[in-house]
Amino acid sequence: MTLLKELQPVTLAEFEAMEKQEGLTYELIDGIVMMSPRPAAKHQWISGRLVAELWNILKGTSCIPIQEIDLILDGQDFVPDLMVICNEDISELKNYEKPPLIAIEIISPSSSSRDHITKRRKYEQLGIQEYWIVSPEEKCITIFSFSTNDEKMYCEGQVKSFVMPEIAIDLKDIFN
Repeated sequence: MTLLKELQPVTLAEFEAMEKQEGLTYELIDGIVMMSPRPAAKHQWISGRLVAELWNILKGTSCIPIQEIDLILDGQDFVPDLMVICNEDISELKNYEKPPLIAIEIISPSSSSRDHITKRRKYEQLGIQEYWIVSPEEKCITIFSFSTNDEKMYCEGQVKSFVMPEIAIDLKDIFN
């Protein structure tokens, strides 16, 4: 006979005190600890290209792209692949504790439903203005503007931010 054990919600303090296994990414969403393997090479390659494009576009502004830093909001711990943050000194930053302007997730088979459903809902609730879902398999980027309720999927041409119109990136520079 198999007994199911009810999941007990974990607090942020308990999550931070947990022993974590090397090679896994840990997130705390709605009191549930979620683990996923570290990103594969293709994922990292796309992330690197995106951060390079964003870095060039945002040069000279008060905004910067930042990769895989813990985003702690409302007692939860997310690890977006990329964020665009503004007006911040990141030299001593261990975690980020404010809604970023843009959160970006690059989906993989292990994270697809979490990125499309759970994180989309949570990021909107937590005041993030824009959310990008990058699909390496489809070679598409979908942008959700929570501030204007706009949504657009880009599979060719340039992807354009709703909240920062200066962000326009050729998809071929990300996926090819």
